[in-house]
Amino acid sequence: LSEYGNMSSACVLFILDEMRKKSIEEGKGTTGEGLEWGVLFGFGPGLTVETVVLHSLATQSTH
Repeated sequence: LSEYGNMSSACVLFILDEMRKKSIEEGKGTTGEGLEWGVLFGFGPGLTVETVVLHSLATQSTH
């Protein structure tokens, strides 16, 4: 919050992009910090919960 402020729902995309950048910087094989699969949980007001299964992409071109 001190660096970017309250991003609300946009934080999900921000975090995914930060993970992608970190994976590339560290030379990981996929956008998921080297892992092939991941799970994303989003929590909202009351009892709102959203879940998404994610599949990582390769960070390096196979050409």
